[in-house]
Amino acid sequence: MMMRIAERSHVIAGGSALSALVLRVGFIVALSAHLSACVTPPSGESRPIASVPTGVPERILTEERTTLVQMFGGEYSANENLRSQLRKIVDRVVAASDDPGQRYRITILNSSSPNAFALPNGELYVTRGLLALANDTSELAAVIAHEVAHVTANHAFKRAELEKIARTLPDALAPNEANTSDSIQFLRASFSRAQELEADEIGIKTMAKAGYDPYGAARFLSSLARLTNFQSLSQSGRRMSFLSSHPATPQRISAALVTARDNSQNESTEADRIHYVEALNGLAYGEDPSGGVIRDRQFFHPRFDFAFTAPVTLKLENSTEAVLGLDANGTVAMRLDIVRAETSPAASLAKGWIENIKIDQIDETLVSGYDCATGIGVGSEWTFRFAAIRKGSDLFRIIFAARNLTPELDRQFMESIRSFRTLRAEERDTLRPLHLVMVTASENDTVETLLAQTRGIDRPLDRFLILNGLDRPKLKSGAPYKLIAAD
Repeated sequence: MMMRIAERSHVIAGGSALSALVLRVGFIVALSAHLSACVTPPSGESRPIASVPTGVPERILTEERTTLVQMFGGEYSANENLRSQLRKIVDRVVAASDDPGQRYRITILNSSSPNAFALPNGELYVTRGLLALANDTSELAAVIAHEVAHVTANHAFKRAELEKIARTLPDALAPNEANTSDSIQFLRASFSRAQELEADEIGIKTMAKAGYDPYGAARFLSSLARLTNFQSLSQSGRRMSFLSSHPATPQRISAALVTARDNSQNESTEADRIHYVEALNGLAYGEDPSGGVIRDRQFFHPRFDFAFTAPVTLKLENSTEAVLGLDANGTVAMRLDIVRAETSPAASLAKGWIENIKIDQIDETLVSGYDCATGIGVGSEWTFRFAAIRKGSDLFRIIFAARNLTPELDRQFMESIRSFRTLRAEERDTLRPLHLVMVTASENDTVETLLAQTRGIDRPLDRFLILNGLDRPKLKSGAPYKLIAAD
């Protein structure tokens, strides 16, 4: 995802101060009623989609699509070879599905997190991070078939019905609010797990019927699990991924293997690695540094030439409009954005940034040599710490929000504000764009000789093994492999 500068200074306003601050974080919750969380070429290449199913207004789906695409970095313009591979897989899977007459539009999202989604009107989304992780056509077909299964099984509508039922629980079942909450959460979790298992089973049967290797589903789930473990160990697994909405437990992988065995065909099935990996040549890998890069609590932006460190409890997300942060309990949040500096930092704060929140105690200071002003605002439920930093013609606006602004939290907020600075030369060197290159192993090649062609990648061996679906560093002569290269 990419943070960009706003076109002009504006007042942050909305239904509430908090919703204005963490709008895109909250969007995930709002979308869940219609989104089957578990690809189109550029819009000019899109095929028409089916009419919106009864019960979901077209306006709502259009708004959700717009917000979803923006939240995941916009559409990604892949090469024609990769777009052709995707169109072929979608067409084959849909033809073998329970509703072959349903039309689908598939969009590639410019996000490094491996993820896929489906809207009930047949809109499918897959991130470039997921495309990079797949290793053959059957693995990608497994993802597409899983999402198509969500649509044909009407899972989004069933979840919406569950929400209606859940709202009746306080009077019908629960004697107190705590029990009500526990009951609702239990029902939702159980319902979601059941839907994922059902989509797995339907999807594997569908992809096998379409002529793809049904074992591709288990292989892909295993790669996802390995990637998630890798990210957790490297303390960079905070990004929203396929596994956060599609839990890949060992039991789920085992179930996928059982379903694959039951649906294996004697004749050959497709698992085309060579042509698929060739199609990935040049695909952007990792975060797009032009829009800013998150590394644990730090945010780096090469175009605006700044670095910033968030408080220790916050997990960061980068969107097209702002950098957002939220703690695990939803009681502390932050927003950082950039607007054109039309006034001084103090004058900007004095105008107010959030509707119905007056900014008081405005103090002027210097942060890393730049003019800065800080202030405090108090709402009915949240207390806010504000900071404005002027750097050239840009005004960096930082908002922290807390349910209970303790002295320790305020200290962390002020420490975070003081962390704002320009990038160091060595940091700029590490923010070069990365992409995938396809290489064919020769008889004399080893993993070490291939990795010698890469530079500036942390834990290169682990990344190579995960990216290529390998359990051990052993190559097969004549086989294609993915390497990570810098521009």
